[in-house]
Amino acid sequence: MSVLRTHRVPASRGGVRDAAQGFTIIETMIAASIMVVALLAIAAVLPTADMSLHQSGQISKAISLAQEMIEMIKNDPFTDLPAYNGVDTRTTGTYPTDFPIPPVPGAPGNFMGGSNITKWANDINLYLVTGSGITSGFGTIAVTTVASDTGGNPILRKVTVTVNWTDSGRPYLVRLATLASAI
Repeated sequence: MSVLRTHRVPASRGGVRDAAQGFTIIETMIAASIMVVALLAIAAVLPTADMSLHQSGQISKAISLAQEMIEMIKNDPFTDLPAYNGVDTRTTGTYPTDFPIPPVPGAPGNFMGGSNITKWANDINLYLVTGSGITSGFGTIAVTTVASDTGGNPILRKVTVTVNWTDSGRPYLVRLATLASAI
């Protein structure tokens, strides 16, 4: 009968280590140092990522507000669009006047300019009150004639809606434009 003998190879011979030996204090310190450097690198990126997330949220809100105003303007008659030119939500004197007074929501030929701007200004201010966004925000509108027919009557207008705000002392703006046709 033969006997099977096992032989353990020491760590110094052949590079094989017994599992019961574990790690030395030097190996543990090196591993901990590598972990600390990696975690510090990750922590250094977090403030930048947070600021980028905040700014992208601000831009999304501003785009939504500008698009909201463009959609409201689309419901007004083409001939009344110049009344929006020069609107600044900080100055109520720039708001156009509704026609008829009071406007009849949904009625054809209705011009809801003043009501639209008032709603839009309130929406911009709502973001301020809730603390969820556009700080020191305001909106402006410009309407220009792009093309006229042979008689000089406008047939194509460009409507530019801008939302401005300040974040950390820096001014930002989002500008959206659309074309409106009389045809």
